[in-house]
Amino acid sequence: MEMNQHNNNAKSKDYIYILGGGMVKDKEKWRTMRLDEGTKLGALGDRLRVEATYVLYKNNPELLFLSSGSKGMYKDIQNAPTGAELIKTELIELGIPKNKIFKEDKSVNTWQQLQKLKEVINKENLSHAYILSNRYHLPRIKTMIEKDNKLNILLEQGKIELISAEEILIESDPDKWKEKIDKAYAHEQMKKRI
Repeated sequence: MEMNQHNNNAKSKDYIYILGGGMVKDKEKWRTMRLDEGTKLGALGDRLRVEATYVLYKNNPELLFLSSGSKGMYKDIQNAPTGAELIKTELIELGIPKNKIFKEDKSVNTWQQLQKLKEVINKENLSHAYILSNRYHLPRIKTMIEKDNKLNILLEQGKIELISAEEILIESDPDKWKEKIDKAYAHEQMKKRI
């Protein structure tokens, strides 16, 4: 989905559901993984999801955001944040008001994140939810949605849409993002991951 399309269609109760994944610790600070980092930790490019979320917010400040993810493989590290908390922190640092960002911090993997989204859609009676992840991740998410009858119905009804962080960023600033993203996707590690 193109960002401009999203801006024209979004309602104030629309949620952008940001799937969490990889995080690393640099000295004393935890952060989401950049696109150019290795696959050993299990995810690539989560920082792009954060950057794309900020672009969406700048273009539609009425949106609400739901960051997701538990501590994952860092569950035994006491001071490690959850993926949801880390994404929320980074979004606030970029300038999104904290009252626009909600957290779901119990899910350990993509399947569980989708199940939690289903609960949120039911509980909040949402008419629409956008799932934001990386381009390489979207086919996997779509396959998982198709395996869940309730989610698949929501997808077919257009109540769930998948959006690519890379496409949002390239559309918003091609000079900054296109070459960087193309280079990362041409890398052997990324090809293996895909």
